[in-house]
Amino acid sequence: MAKTQQSVLTQAQLEALRRKLQEERRRVLSVLQQPLSSAPTDEPRELEETAQRASELEGELEVDAPETALLAEIDRALGKMDAGKYGLSERTGAPIPYERLIALPWARHGADE
Repeated sequence: MAKTQQSVLTQAQLEALRRKLQEERRRVLSVLQQPLSSAPTDEPRELEETAQRASELEGELEVDAPETALLAEIDRALGKMDAGKYGLSERTGAPIPYERLIALPWARHGADE
C-alpha cells in the first residue's frame, strides 16, 4: 500500500459532501423504517392471499438488504470524515477526485483503481 496522502478537498467541498451524505442517510433510514406488510392474523385467509402476502414480505426484505449495506457505507464515510481521513483511497492512500465523491460520496477508492 502506498503512503497515505492528505485530502485535497476544501472545507466547502467537505461541507457539501457531508450534507449529501446526511441527506442520503435520512433517505435510507426512511426506507428502512417503512413498516413491513402486516403479519397474517388468525382470520381464515385464502391460500392465494397468503401466498401474495408472503411474496410482498419477501420483496420488502430484498429491498432492506441493499439499503442496510448502503447505510453502513454512509456511516463509514461520515466516520472517516470525522477522523479527517475522508477522501483518500483505502487501496492506495491517494486523494479521491472530488467529481467521484460528488457522484458517490461513500466511495472508498478512485474510479480507476
